[in-house]
Amino acid sequence: MIGKKFILTGGTGGLGESILKELIHRGAQVLVIGRNGEQLKSYTEHYQHIAVYQLDLSDKEQVSALITHIRSKGESYDGIINNAGYGYFKTFLDHTDDEVTDMFNVNVVHALRLQKGLLPVLRPGASIVNIASQAARVTTPYGSIYAATKAALLSFSDALRLEHPEFHVMTVNPGPIATNFFSRADATGRYEILTKGIQLDKDALAREIVAGMTDRKLEVNRPLWMHHGLTLYNLAPRSIEKLFRRFFLSKKP
Repeated sequence: MIGKKFILTGGTGGLGESILKELIHRGAQVLVIGRNGEQLKSYTEHYQHIAVYQLDLSDKEQVSALITHIRSKGESYDGIINNAGYGYFKTFLDHTDDEVTDMFNVNVVHALRLQKGLLPVLRPGASIVNIASQAARVTTPYGSIYAATKAALLSFSDALRLEHPEFHVMTVNPGPIATNFFSRADATGRYEILTKGIQLDKDALAREIVAGMTDRKLEVNRPLWMHHGLTLYNLAPRSIEKLFRRFFLSKKP
């Protein structure tokens, strides 16, 4: 990856920084996009071969401005990694209208707008990596909106792969990751405690993601036992929901 150039969204999140470090370790140049201005500034002081851009992905105008900014520079890139995203673990009725709208905008709508706007700056063979979730493949009570956004992102990615064979499209479907995602998703802290023993290491996952880009994988699914379990689940989902009802309600506030 020496000298290759990538665009990384959600770069100021836990997994985002781990992906950034792995790309830099492999000799890549990275345009880091994130919300946290202070963290972006610290990146410029600690990492070489990066550029930063502060962006609120829920803001339509800011997304349009970013697309214009990147395309106006006349540079081409070897890939875009869409890592931005967040969720809430609460009942459907407890979500406000703004929460639903913003979550779909960040996780799906504006992520797709960004990818559409940046396809012209991607070189043939470039990687398009979308970080989805194992939640996209399973019934997720008390996380319905988040799961719906990730299911939409996963479905889009699979279609994009066939529409644009000139690009390498890879989806990443992780289970719980040891990051600060839970502090926003579940203020009670209950789900983080319940999943403590199975949370993925963000640095290890980042290495697998970047290695997957190099190896041209179509999917990265972790943990594997969860992926295989959900494959069986999809054969008889309603029956398994009845048998493992307590597990499916683990996000209940």
